[in-house]
Parts: sequence; C-alpha cells; structure tokens
Amino acid sequence: MPTLKASPAQLLGAVLAIAALCAPAAAQDPAAPEAAPAVPEGDGQAILVIDASNSMWGQIDGVAKIEIAREAVSGLLDRWNPEVELGVMAYGHRREGDCTDIELVAPVGAERPVVDTALASLTPRGKTPMTDAVAQAAEALSHADRPATVILVSDGRETCNADPCAVASELERSGVAFTAHVVGFDVADEETIAQLQCIAENTGGRYVAADSAEELSVALVETGGAAASEPEPAPEPAAQPSVTLEAPEQAVMGSSFVVAWSASEQNPDDYVTIVPAGAEEGTYEDYARVRDDSEASLQAPAEPGLYEVRYVLKEGRVTLA
Repeated sequence: MPTLKASPAQLLGAVLAIAALCAPAAAQDPAAPEAAPAVPEGDGQAILVIDASNSMWGQIDGVAKIEIAREAVSGLLDRWNPEVELGVMAYGHRREGDCTDIELVAPVGAERPVVDTALASLTPRGKTPMTDAVAQAAEALSHADRPATVILVSDGRETCNADPCAVASELERSGVAFTAHVVGFDVADEETIAQLQCIAENTGGRYVAADSAEELSVALVETGGAAASEPEPAPEPAAQPSVTLEAPEQAVMGSSFVVAWSASEQNPDDYVTIVPAGAEEGTYEDYARVRDDSEASLQAPAEPGLYEVRYVLKEGRVTLA
C-alpha cells in the first residue's frame, strides 16, 4: 500500500501522514497458502508396467495375450497426452524363475520409436514380480518428491512372495501423490482379482477388467486417460466488490477527518479504519461502519507517523482498498 511522508513544518509541527488507497484492489488473504499444483512443475510423468511373464503366451481368440497387449499399448500411445512423459517397465521377459527380472525397457520421456522397439522385444518367460515392479516404477518416478502415476497391466497374481496390498499402502503413505491404476487382463480367479484391485484401491487408483483385445484397448485408454489427462484448472476465486477510497494526505494528531468511498457492492457491516502503514491484515484502530453511507469521520491517532486508511470487508476482514 502506498504511503506519503508527513511534512514536519505544517499544522503545528505535529502532522499525521495518511495514505489513501484510491484504486480498486483484489481481495486477498495473506494467511492463506497457495494451492498446491495438481501436477508437478513441468511435464507430468507416468510409467506403464507390463506383465511379460510366461502366462502372457496364453491366447484369446487364437492370439497370444502379449501380442494383444502390444497392440493395445500402441493404441494408447496414439492418444497419449504429449505433455505427460511416459516410460515402460516390464517383468518376466528375460529369465525363467527369476523374481528380480524387472526392467525399465523405455525410460520416462522416451521417443515413440524407442517405446515401440521395447514393446516388440518383450518375450514372455518368467514369473510375476508385479509388486516389486510397481515399487520400482514409483521409485523411478521419484514418488516421494512429486506426484507419480503407474499403470499396471497383469494377467495373474503375484508369484514372488510379496504383499501387493501392503506395498501399495506404503507407496501411498510415502508418496507425495502416488496413484496406481490396474488393468486385470483375462483374469477370472477371485483371489487374483482381489489382489489386483487392492493395489488400485490402496493408492486411490482405478481397477478395470479386460477379457478381450477390444476390452484391453478400452481399459488402457480409460486408465491411461486418468494418468495423462491435463490437470483441471483451479476454480476462480469468488469475485469481491470493487472499492475506491478517498482520504486526506495529512491530518492533525487527534483530529477528525472525513473518509469517502464508492463500492460496487456494500455490506453495511463493512468498515473503514486507520492503521499504521504496513499493519497486518485484520488490524484496526479507530473505525466506522459503512452502513448505507458513502463517507464517515475517523479520528487521527495521537502519535505522528505514517498511517493507512483501509476499507475492510466484514467477511474474513479482507482489505478491499
């Protein structure tokens, strides 16, 4: 708020300088924290975790599930939001019986040809360490420092003695905003479905079942859309009345002076007050309710110095001018 210095030679040498805010000001609550961004600064990031265990050689309508998965992922990439960087992780694609067979086959932000080549190279061979794969994907996305999203596509349950529900809960607890969406592909066993569902539920994600090539494509677009959609804009703050305020630049200590105002909307319980220049929001000394008037008298403080005249909204004690 602008302030004006007092002139020591005027008005018996005891002059009060008063700053009148004559331009409308946006209502602002200095104590309110800024809203956290919906996505991390810069581009968003996500990792797609693909089951490439031996069971993905199973067929649906004569086509291997791994082939169906490749086609579905390709369709997802065609619709992917380019502002969200995507990586691809796979498990069970290199060695039989190895619970550590987890690999980031396409790094986050890789170009489309790199992702396509990585998908084409997947050969189902091994076990299903999906729990560790989700955890490694979260770590690769620095989930403890910024929002992170993982999309898991699996056709079976955990086979490496890990607890997916417990790990998912821990990732949710330790992450800034960690989410895992899960697609259960050709899964009929109730225990397996429950295991996959809990990964999504414990992280605030979505579980989608897919039993065909078409359903897998739809499921990936659905879960991928949740990960890749642009953040919704923050709601606009409620409009506050515009106010102009007029007051003399100087006043004698202890004297009365007139303050005039004009408001687009005026609550009778709003008030005008005089406070030391730079005083915290909500501070008030001598004041007058605005009622239905357009001016009022205030008394200047007894001590010389720089002061401000403010128009204050009753609701929240927000300074409008």
